Amino acid sequence: MSMRFYMRAASMVALVMVWWIGSLFTLPEVLPSPFRILMTMGRILVELGPEGHSAYFHIGITMFRIVIAFVVAMLAGIGIGLAMGLRKTVEYALMSLIPLFLTIPTILMVFLAVLWFGFSETGSLVAVMAVVTPFVTVNMAEGTKAMDKSLMDMAKSFKANRRMMIRKVYIPQLMPYLMSAFRYSFGMTWKIVALAETFGIKFGIGYMFFFWFENFDMEQVLAWVLLFVILMLIIEYGVIARFERRAFAWRRTFSAAAL
Repeated sequence: MSMRFYMRAASMVALVMVWWIGSLFTLPEVLPSPFRILMTMGRILVELGPEGHSAYFHIGITMFRIVIAFVVAMLAGIGIGLAMGLRKTVEYALMSLIPLFLTIPTILMVFLAVLWFGFSETGSLVAVMAVVTPFVTVNMAEGTKAMDKSLMDMAKSFKANRRMMIRKVYIPQLMPYLMSAFRYSFGMTWKIVALAETFGIKFGIGYMFFFWFENFDMEQVLAWVLLFVILMLIIEYGVIARFERRAFAWRRTFSAAAL
């Protein structure tokens, strides 16, 4: 195993040790020990929770909301960003609006979405799009403008069709910008969805945060938080990171060939 793996493992162990030492000097109601949180997580996963719903029910609802909001925000951002990068008129028309949305605090946007649409699925979707879509738009617009025009001209001179242009010319050049937007957008999406659920959307992991917070049960609150973080880390390193390595495998091949 690489040194990077051992360093990451050591940092996690150090964090758990600090947590455990802190729990020795505080009341269990304030900061339960890591062992107690793990035991609570085990009960959450095997027992039915409030209102007769299992943890998998709440996890499934939250993941469904995250996926839908993420896909919609990404597609909208990619489409608008490409239009801005390829058409000056679109860029001039929207450039004054993008900074406006980028400067709105995330929590304020969630508040506004709840006030406008109530405690509904539409509110969380609007909040995600208002925060995530502008960032994706800027990334894709900059990536489009940074594409190598000489490479595009060469492909056209060899009579490359539109499909080949997209697969061999456009996508490889836009992929770094797309992956950057992908990572940021996914991280922001699950935070906004959890925040919207905490404010009042029925069911979901964020809903369970607030339920147990109202009952002053810190063990349950921290157990749900840790469960959520573990789930997101699994997706981050098990899905996104693996996809990124596969998408940029040509870089390693090129570097090896250059040596």
